[in-house]
Amino acid sequence: MQKITVYVAIMVIGLNTLMLKASLTFESMTIEQRAESVGLTVEEFELFSGVVEAESNRDPEDIEGRIYIALTIWNRISEDHPEFGNTVTAVLTQPGQFSTIRNGHSVTDRTDLSDRAVIEAYEWIQSGEEYPEVLFFNCRGFFSWRPAYELIGGNYFSL
Repeated sequence: MQKITVYVAIMVIGLNTLMLKASLTFESMTIEQRAESVGLTVEEFELFSGVVEAESNRDPEDIEGRIYIALTIWNRISEDHPEFGNTVTAVLTQPGQFSTIRNGHSVTDRTDLSDRAVIEAYEWIQSGEEYPEVLFFNCRGFFSWRPAYELIGGNYFSL
């Protein structure tokens, strides 16, 4: 009987989440709702989105470059790459990885575009569609020690 109760509760929570997503547009979502939509705290989401903004080429139209930066961070958080850490904060504050972090904070504020990129990259991974498992990027060129992926939004992404 307990298993059925848990299953029903999961179905109700899932349905409520689906209904919440269906009734909200991105623009109408609060920071709390944006963070919750990807399973993060507000603090983690703000740090993540701020880093995405800081690491982007800052072109106000470039969503693709921001999505790939966010995808890189999400990929590092996965169980397949424990060397980077297993939380957003651990990945983003790892020494020598993101030059846009100072004292545990992003040097740049998040924007709606960087918020959207964090959410879209997460949804891409969750969709079950194939996505590139990019793990590194920089603005100077492909790494000689990693397989090159693509130049996107002014950054060179590597697998």
